[in-house]
Amino acid sequence: MDVSPADITDAMRDHPFFGGVSTAERERLIDLGQARTAASGTILFQRGDAYRGFYLLVEGGVHVYRLSPEGRMLVLHVIRPGESFTEVPLFETDAGDTYPATAETLTDSALFFFPADAFLSFVDAHPRSALHMLGQMAGRLRSAVRQLDAVSLQDVTERLARYLVEQVPTVPDNPPTVPTVELDIPKSVLAAELGTVPETLSRALRTLQDKDLIRTEDADIVLTDVRGLRHLVDSA
Repeated sequence: MDVSPADITDAMRDHPFFGGVSTAERERLIDLGQARTAASGTILFQRGDAYRGFYLLVEGGVHVYRLSPEGRMLVLHVIRPGESFTEVPLFETDAGDTYPATAETLTDSALFFFPADAFLSFVDAHPRSALHMLGQMAGRLRSAVRQLDAVSLQDVTERLARYLVEQVPTVPDNPPTVPTVELDIPKSVLAAELGTVPETLSRALRTLQDKDLIRTEDADIVLTDVRGLRHLVDSA
């Protein structure tokens, strides 16, 4: 799997972090970074490793997680193409900054790595970029709060329903054609992302099927009753 300059440029152009960055500035950033490829199951960094920089995912999939003392995985983020991850430590000033979690590829992946020192030098010269970064990180914080609320206040079936309706935000309550959500991550990772285990996720899927809200077809989940799913989420 190769990473072409065009692939990197396209990913950066669509990323909120780089909003307002001119073509020349974007090319300068590409000169500062490093294209990388990683096979499925590659550990990009582990929690506690010295912080070196952040990544932009061009192709593939990555999950960022922490492990409990008992070995249970808590998925913090599932990263999809066009998204970046581990930017926050850039702005931490304590000596010896480290990665706060572990990142592992879910599939063969193509990434672009931004070294911390080089990127901060760019930000010093282009302070407007920092405003876009702050906006992006604020959105991530809101997402993390919603995830925490869901784990704390909702059961697994309700969390699963919320996940599904969030995949089709623009679909009307009674669409002319029922939408399908294609799972682009293993169900074990989805379970961890929802704060549960695969067996409980399977039961939640059966519950939604028994209510005639969804139908499962291999890796696809057909949302047979969008209105009902949204009602379940709103009433939770």
